[in-house]
Amino acid sequence: MTITTADKVGIVGLGAMGLPIVKYLTEAGFTVLCRDLSQEALDQASALGGISVSTAAELAPCRALLVFVPTDEDVASVAKEFAAVAEPGAIFVIHASVRTQTCKDLTAELAPAGIKVVDAALTGGVRGARDGEINLMVGGEAEDVAALAPVFAPWTSHVNHLGPSGNGQIGKTVNNMIHWGEIVTIIEALSLGLELGISPEQMRPALANGPTDSRTLHDLEDMRFTWYEKDTDNALAMADQIDRTLYFTPIVREFMRGINVENVAALLGGKDVVELRELLLED
Repeated sequence: MTITTADKVGIVGLGAMGLPIVKYLTEAGFTVLCRDLSQEALDQASALGGISVSTAAELAPCRALLVFVPTDEDVASVAKEFAAVAEPGAIFVIHASVRTQTCKDLTAELAPAGIKVVDAALTGGVRGARDGEINLMVGGEAEDVAALAPVFAPWTSHVNHLGPSGNGQIGKTVNNMIHWGEIVTIIEALSLGLELGISPEQMRPALANGPTDSRTLHDLEDMRFTWYEKDTDNALAMADQIDRTLYFTPIVREFMRGINVENVAALLGGKDVVELRELLLED
């Protein structure tokens, strides 16, 4: 049955991704119950129209629980607490980046309680969450994904149903492999252009006028360049499960060590960044 604004929705994890979604859901008319370890985050959620709760029991009325916590272990802990109090038919929605097997395990573990599991991995970053333009990679039963449509609609641009639970994480991993690889290629290319006499300020508009145009090229200033280790770990682990060797991903992971907000800002400002330069010259 489709979830409507007459139903309560819960959000656990009010960080850079979870907090903006509180705003979009409350503006759409949903009653949003919010839980986080940070009182400051709870206060911010309350200011956006959310209702702060401090215990799992208070999330019992939620038809859907959207989870934005950092690790597989955190997701499993929240799932266990929710399954103990939720009504049958409630949907546990994993928005965290976790292992595919975690999604499959939780789907099996929560089934006896009648709790459905959907993994809905987010792509689009902080800007996407802020602007309500998240691109979701979703795994789960079709009827459960359809039931969540009104919950997803206020803060997403696209909802891509890719198959059973766990496939959303596969989709996000594929996306992230391309994302980090694109960042590395852009930074290396702009660095070369700078050393040869063309500043990034000149080069980026020229690139944007051709087939190399991309959102990544435009949004470098807004990126935090975090989580690349977790994302590449996930990719390598997935490949290992099917005895597949990834050649480019380890190179991307190594190069990302020298990419941070400060270095990229300096490069885009036309400055030679020693740390990046040395990394580029490593054998």
